[in-house]
Amino acid sequence: MFRKSTRLLVAFSFALVLGFIGLPSTSSADVDADLRAAIYTDENAVGIGAGLLTGVGHSREWFFNPNVEAAFDDEENLVTLNGDVHYDFAHTHDVTFWLGGGPALVMTDPERGDSDTDAGLNLLTGLGDMDGSVRPYAQLRGLISDENQLVLAGGIRF
Repeated sequence: MFRKSTRLLVAFSFALVLGFIGLPSTSSADVDADLRAAIYTDENAVGIGAGLLTGVGHSREWFFNPNVEAAFDDEENLVTLNGDVHYDFAHTHDVTFWLGGGPALVMTDPERGDSDTDAGLNLLTGLGDMDGSVRPYAQLRGLISDENQLVLAGGIRF
């Protein structure tokens, strides 16, 4: 089990690094950080996480948002590594709306039994502030894996 998990983690990390290096940076090379809190509705778990947000190429609509989240409940802990990409629609001077998705590596550690690592897919939508040095956002994410999850998240970007 440990070897399988290690291979999946290495493959996922390698794909993320290649994807990030292969993406041309925006002309201003802006990279924002984000901090988030989440509720995993199917597990009744509360999570915390962090990520980065950077433009893809010279587009002002496509964004790469790699992130990690850890969720905790009484029966198991869950960690996800996510390589999300999203497209910003109809942004005004104040607010933007996005749709996106990306690969996920889902590691579960139950109170009883063996830990497990699975590949998954995120499908997401969100709404966020565009102005200021600290910008709040909210996101709804469906995590499709062996144990599907609906995740409500909110956070700040800076």
